[in-house]
Amino acid sequence: IENERAIFMSNFSPSVCKDHFFNDPHKIIELTNQIEFKPTKYISGKRSDFLHVINKPLHDYVNKKIIDIYYSNTIKNFSAYSYFQKSDPDKHDGWVHPDTETLTAIIYLTIGDTVGTSIYNLKEEFKIPDWNIGHHEKLKYFENKKTYTEEHKKIVYENKIKHNKHFNKTMHYDGRFNRMICFDSKQFHAAEVCTSERLILISFLSDIDK
Repeated sequence: IENERAIFMSNFSPSVCKDHFFNDPHKIIELTNQIEFKPTKYISGKRSDFLHVINKPLHDYVNKKIIDIYYSNTIKNFSAYSYFQKSDPDKHDGWVHPDTETLTAIIYLTIGDTVGTSIYNLKEEFKIPDWNIGHHEKLKYFENKKTYTEEHKKIVYENKIKHNKHFNKTMHYDGRFNRMICFDSKQFHAAEVCTSERLILISFLSDIDK
């Protein structure tokens, strides 16, 4: 357990926040109005196809700009996958979790500010939670929530609260329009539960050749 804790709580890459990421973010929003979004089991909402399928030049531009901001033009090779995401207001969302990639980048595209993303650490008195159980429960809910009774939804929500009590919030980024944040994917993090539909572009970067 102590070795596992060390993996999740040390040697994180620093976080980056950049406002005014796109020169003309409204053109990006116009693109999202022309593409299809499909329900996904990973969030309470919908996702587009991968950005490199929708618009390869935009995919390359976005991820090269992110990596250059992060590493000051010193990276030659890396891999990335990106997609647009629309999140629905749902109090059952917002589970604290880590990801497996190297970096996670989020660009907020909701006009006007919206709730954003928070970074957490594990409280000293707790062991690493069983991710398989929590991960399975939220994916099952997101995929089948239309079939859930109110009583069943209540259980899901109570389990989310119980799960998230393992953590302390250490940092928060507001979801300011055209803001990009980037952080170490292995850090515990969660999207704040939105009060209206939230549009983002999210990228996961890995295999970074330093």
